[in-house]
Amino acid sequence: MMQTLRKKTRVVLFIALAGFALLIFFQWGLNITGTRGEQETDVAKIEGQTISYQDYRRFVMSKEAENKNVTSDQIWSMLVSEIMWRKLVRKERIDVVADDEIWAIIRSNPPPEVYTSEYMQDENGEFDWTKYNELLRSPQSLQWLYQYEMRLREDLPKEKLRSLVSTMAWLSPFDDSMALYEQTVKYDISFLRSYSNRLRDQVKVTEEEMREYFDTHQDEFATPEYKVLKYVFFERKPSSYDTLDARQRLEDFIAQVEEGEDFLELAREVSDDTTIELSFENENLLKPYMKDVYRSLRNGEISGIVSAAHGFEVMKRVRSGLLYVVKANVEVSRTTIGEIMDNTVSFLETAQDIGFDSAAVDFELAVRKTLPLVKERVNFPVRNAEALGDFLGRVKQGDIGGPFSSLGGYYLFALDSVAPATTPTLEEASPRVKTVVEQEKLNVALVDYLDGLYAQLAAGKAMEAIAQSETIVLFKDDIKNRTLYELRSGYGDKFAGALVTLEPGEISRPVIQGYNGYIIRCDRKEELPFDSTMIGVLQWKRQLRLQQITQNLFTPEELVDNRDKFFE
Repeated sequence: MMQTLRKKTRVVLFIALAGFALLIFFQWGLNITGTRGEQETDVAKIEGQTISYQDYRRFVMSKEAENKNVTSDQIWSMLVSEIMWRKLVRKERIDVVADDEIWAIIRSNPPPEVYTSEYMQDENGEFDWTKYNELLRSPQSLQWLYQYEMRLREDLPKEKLRSLVSTMAWLSPFDDSMALYEQTVKYDISFLRSYSNRLRDQVKVTEEEMREYFDTHQDEFATPEYKVLKYVFFERKPSSYDTLDARQRLEDFIAQVEEGEDFLELAREVSDDTTIELSFENENLLKPYMKDVYRSLRNGEISGIVSAAHGFEVMKRVRSGLLYVVKANVEVSRTTIGEIMDNTVSFLETAQDIGFDSAAVDFELAVRKTLPLVKERVNFPVRNAEALGDFLGRVKQGDIGGPFSSLGGYYLFALDSVAPATTPTLEEASPRVKTVVEQEKLNVALVDYLDGLYAQLAAGKAMEAIAQSETIVLFKDDIKNRTLYELRSGYGDKFAGALVTLEPGEISRPVIQGYNGYIIRCDRKEELPFDSTMIGVLQWKRQLRLQQITQNLFTPEELVDNRDKFFE
């Protein structure tokens, strides 16, 4: 009786606080500047489709019911993915499924809960199709048949689209042949290598060159406007009520078990962790507190409520080497989030009246400052950096931005100071200008130097002889039995591209890869016969292509994320 009353009390309290939270949202209309304004009722806009806060919460609760361990960010990704699936299904015109097709699937593919039911098994423990056909004809089956049909009508277009997308992963015959070529051809090579910095003594930068470059590239040396923001942080942490709620859930659990409920079945409904049965060969592998509880119990006994890392646990020692563990995590409830939201909105109202810093004193919050921030490169640990960048671009004295969700809480920002954009004089930027001009001249000098070495090689001089006479070049001749794929991975695409054109005894033209320059000699080239182990390369490339295609297809071009406004 008391457990029932506690449950009802928590429900009533949650509804009351949730109603108060909604009153704040929809009557005050909290926006990104933290002031009263146009009310916001949509938590997102994805590819033109708006998602109301109520619809979003329903989606969240349905996913949490399916998987107790799912995170809020994972649910957000699921929502975006769901919208994109629907858009693509409509675009490909496969959103309508014929009744005959649905019925054919129902007859030949029982839903998992029916297929695994012991009532649908024959005397050998196999699925009994005769019983299934009788079930389909039974009037009592209308409800689950309707639910199964609705599920198929939603899932089948996705399966068709998934099959269509998977066909896009096939590579062209040319791509296939190149992928195999990288694996089936092995090389022994030698090369001369030099670095542009080794030619520094041969390069001089004049004042005229520096001025000419500076005059035509002043934007490269300008310092953009940056702003320093000050902020307060509202910590998102469980309240004492949340701790009490988690403990009471386990008290209710113990009471129900004592009244005769099966521990394991009830634990599967109640536990915040899907792993309930914990088997082990050595008790020393258990966490210390679990080992202490395990040792204190006899087989069949149930522990009291035990404090754990993220909440509380109740354990049952089933037998030697087997524990049942039910967990109740202490999590930030919607009620607590409503209280945080109330406190945040109160701060915003107070700050508008008496100022940001004074409000922080009243609310006993520390005011801190960011590093200098630039709109295009916001480097601050908030979830929606793009929105913070937008606020940074338009913020003025007196404006307050937020809430911005982050790991562990919510930020509110205000402007602290502004450093205007500046363009230095040539004298001020001289070291940077000299470095850039010098590097450009070094790259040109490297090309000229390697061209000279190539001319000597073309005239018949050996690489080994050049390496002995030149002090700024390195000679390497110990690269043996390497595939083109390995060489490409180690030295880059340009290097591999030059090598693939060579036959044994031939040398390449100079190859410039970053600050390095190479002249390559092919000493040996061996084509290996194709074998089945090389299929893995093709499969890997196709899988990579499929991932890239899928990412492009399911990344929305338009995505407005308003979760921060709803403290989600």
